[in-house]
Amino acid sequence: MKKLFDYLPVIVFFGLYFASGRDIYLATWGILGASALQIAAGWLIWRKLERMHLLVFVVTLVFGGLTLLLRDEMFIKWRPTVIYGVLALALLIGLFLRERSLLQRMCEAMMIRGLGYVVQLQPRDWITLNIAFILYFSLLGGLNIYIAYAFSTDFWVNFKLIGFTVLNFVFYIALFFYVYNRLPETDRQRLFHDRSARPADPGADDSD
Repeated sequence: MKKLFDYLPVIVFFGLYFASGRDIYLATWGILGASALQIAAGWLIWRKLERMHLLVFVVTLVFGGLTLLLRDEMFIKWRPTVIYGVLALALLIGLFLRERSLLQRMCEAMMIRGLGYVVQLQPRDWITLNIAFILYFSLLGGLNIYIAYAFSTDFWVNFKLIGFTVLNFVFYIALFFYVYNRLPETDRQRLFHDRSARPADPGADDSD
């Protein structure tokens, strides 16, 4: 449910674009409203403002607002490139600011929430993953704006929906195999083979 909520603006954008007969301006209104709703609902439900949601909202407000104000669809097409660029820059800066990179700290926080513990990777592996994400976000940002200028709006929307989904699938599958091969054998067994080694469910113990 939370993951679906994270993608709410994009879902609304594509839904309105195709439902309205490919009206990019109506879709822009939709993604702008959905981004604002995402911020408000996140605070009301979880009492938390996600940094990624805030980034998406600010970029959408600026570039979506310019699209609607100037009636120029090119501004909304720049939105993904700007978001990817900010992410790549943040990871690049975070690579040098602390001993543990921004990516490592984010991933370790997600591991603790999802697994209850942190799997061990070597520092060089975290650097490799960080560089991979920086290059990948840079690739997506460059590819997005190239398609925005070289092809029609309809092609751009379809490529974002299908092409970027395929690229994400390939990229994250490749990352999975890289991390799997770099994991210590104990963590590999714990994660994928030995279910009994995983943290017990606190609610499973009925003893007094």
